[in-house]
Amino acid sequence: MSKLLEDTARAFSRALAARPPKLLENPQAREAAVLMPLWEDQGQAQVVFTKRTKSLPTHAGQISFPGGASDPDDPDLAFTALRETCEEIGVCLDAARVVARLDQVVTVTNFLVTPFVGLLEPGVEFSPNPQEVERLVVVPLAKVLDRASYQPTEVRWQGMSFHQEALSHNGDVIWGATARILLNLLDRLGDSAKNIASVGQGEA
Repeated sequence: MSKLLEDTARAFSRALAARPPKLLENPQAREAAVLMPLWEDQGQAQVVFTKRTKSLPTHAGQISFPGGASDPDDPDLAFTALRETCEEIGVCLDAARVVARLDQVVTVTNFLVTPFVGLLEPGVEFSPNPQEVERLVVVPLAKVLDRASYQPTEVRWQGMSFHQEALSHNGDVIWGATARILLNLLDRLGDSAKNIASVGQGEA
């Protein structure tokens, strides 16, 4: 693992230790987990998202983190996030690891989602599953951790219009449960977000 990502992970761990992740009670929801993958590219920490294919039964066409429903054979939710990351973008257990747990969210499709921050080896080769992933969307961590990047946005999806705080990057709009995960993270980090962003840019 690169020094930049290791330093970024330590900064995340120190900041997140001040408040445990929020857990939600929703016994009717199906458990799922996602990974917020950090990857070093061009000397900076990047966050890897997926643009879901339009043929998927849930959240089709949206931008999300790799992840999915828990399997009965999964030993824990962190494993679920890593297994789904392997299945969706081809980065498997030998090239990814979990470093922090984030606040849970419930989706409109009634999944109780547990997000994790993970690190990817710098030299990984991505192999998106064409049945699930149209393409990857890579956003600098510094932008993801900048509260000013999130703006009220009208999103049109499946014939409906939504007004939400969203993160736009190169024409892509990150909204819905994924944006809520990120906004919860920013609330939890508080002033530490700027320091973590600086570490991820190799400036601290």
